[in-house]
Amino acid sequence: MRLLFFIRALDITTRAFSLDGTEPGAHELVFCREGQGYLRTPESRTVALGPGSLLFNPRGRLVADPGGGGARRLAVVRIFFAEELFSPSVNMDREALYVLGIVKLHARKQNHISLSRVGRERMNTLMDAMLWEYQNRYRGYSWALRLKLIELLITLMRDTQFSIAIRGLKPWSGSRIQDAVLYLNADYMNPISVQDVLESCGLSRSHFHALFKEETGRTFVDYLSTLRCNRAAELLLTTDRTVLDIAGDCGFNNLSHFYHVFRRKYGSSPARYRRAHGLEDSS
Repeated sequence: MRLLFFIRALDITTRAFSLDGTEPGAHELVFCREGQGYLRTPESRTVALGPGSLLFNPRGRLVADPGGGGARRLAVVRIFFAEELFSPSVNMDREALYVLGIVKLHARKQNHISLSRVGRERMNTLMDAMLWEYQNRYRGYSWALRLKLIELLITLMRDTQFSIAIRGLKPWSGSRIQDAVLYLNADYMNPISVQDVLESCGLSRSHFHALFKEETGRTFVDYLSTLRCNRAAELLLTTDRTVLDIAGDCGFNNLSHFYHVFRRKYGSSPARYRRAHGLEDSS
């Protein structure tokens, strides 16, 4: 059975790490929470570790250092996860996979990342949250773990110690445009101005129009008109209400404007459209 996610807290004195034999797309993270130690790689390279050290796909032997007579232990959190958790068809997941790919390239040369103090604190909080979700497994825990993994990548990407250049990563505008689209779909039957929508998504007018066209493939006016015309066409064929009533209920503020927009979209007047489908015009 394919292992998609596993997390465990460990106290280590010495332990071997290797992903050899695992399926493609599987990754391992080891986060050091307490203690000192080092990783001895297969190439006989020694990497010093301490609180805040993050190992990505480590290979070799992890050894705790007593540090001048102290307790010989490393407190770590070990995470396995598969890329299948993220869907390339989802914008947020696609960007997470992009960042993951950059980290993978970095790990081929150096799989050790030493986080800043702020990054270490955030990572500790994330580890506690993921351990809790995995151990308790309340409803929706798998969703929560996936979101925590994305938050982990964000924490890593933003950390001041993470000096890898990440180019071409654009903020996903879809969330704000999606808010606008949901607003239009829910309220198209009422008067709607561009300003109303701007207040719902928090974008400037020019930025909104550019992103809306990019995300939906249509202008704001065309999208709203299409919503209203589609609903009007449905009512024309499923009710015997008058064209005037339907126009008003679908958000058109006057009959002539409704006729103009409807004809442009369907190639005929509302009355003719109704008759063409074998229904009597009740206008």
